[in-house]
Amino acid sequence: MTAPNTGEINPKDNAAHELRSYATGFVISLVLTVVAFAAALSDMSPTLKIVIICVAALLQVATHLRNFLHLSFSGNQSREDLLLVLFSASLLAIMAGGTIWILSDLHGRMHGSLAPHAAVAEPSPDRASDH
Repeated sequence: MTAPNTGEINPKDNAAHELRSYATGFVISLVLTVVAFAAALSDMSPTLKIVIICVAALLQVATHLRNFLHLSFSGNQSREDLLLVLFSASLLAIMAGGTIWILSDLHGRMHGSLAPHAAVAEPSPDRASDH
């Protein structure tokens, strides 16, 4: 098996250790998913639901990075790994932000303002009597 953050084979690692890491990550991810679904289906306030779901999502991202991608920030390549994660996150933020910006601009262009257009004014009854 390979050691985290290196491409070198480490004879001390064995398949059981790596399988245990995958199983731990799977169980933690499963528990966090159940927590998020339970929060969404509960009768809590919407703000508390959003907070619980966001915390569970961040913990799940950390679990995936640690248990499945084997990113450990305590090693020789910890700086390179951190830069890789930050670069990937910035690319995702740029793509998501750009998409939201473009869609909101298109929404504004297609639907315009929500105020109704000025209707053609009909003559009032007392003005009609002036003729």
